[in-house]
Amino acid sequence: MASTKTIKARGVYKTKIHSALFNTKILEVILDDFSTKTDAEKIAGFKTHVKSHLFVDETIVDAGTYVFYDVIIPSFSTRLKDCKIKMWAICHRDIIDTFSKDGYYGNRADILSEMIEEVLLDDSVVDKFGIGKINLESVDIYNSYKFYGTILTFNICDFR
Repeated sequence: MASTKTIKARGVYKTKIHSALFNTKILEVILDDFSTKTDAEKIAGFKTHVKSHLFVDETIVDAGTYVFYDVIIPSFSTRLKDCKIKMWAICHRDIIDTFSKDGYYGNRADILSEMIEEVLLDDSVVDKFGIGKINLESVDIYNSYKFYGTILTFNICDFR
């Protein structure tokens, strides 16, 4: 019997994450007032601020809010693989305290992190990944010269 591709899940998961993150809550945080923008402008703004890789220092110079993500596969067994989704919800220091929304607490990066958690743990999204539930495994701080935010690590079990 032929072996199933193990690394293919990285690209598949990234595609699914990107689609899941494209929603009005997250657009509101990263684009501020987007009510007057066309669909094309929303998509372009989303693509500018949401990436499937982490490049920050000296690459991003605009004072904005960004989501970066990647997928790692730290371990394999005979039939299963452990997949981790790393999400960086970061914001330029100049605008970190310039956003609020009813029902959410903290600064712009905190609110964005909570929205990302809601999106990825929503039942309609969870069913598209691996086997079982997506679990939020850890929340850490991202802190650089101009950007601050959180690093969310989610865990998913999948077939190998």
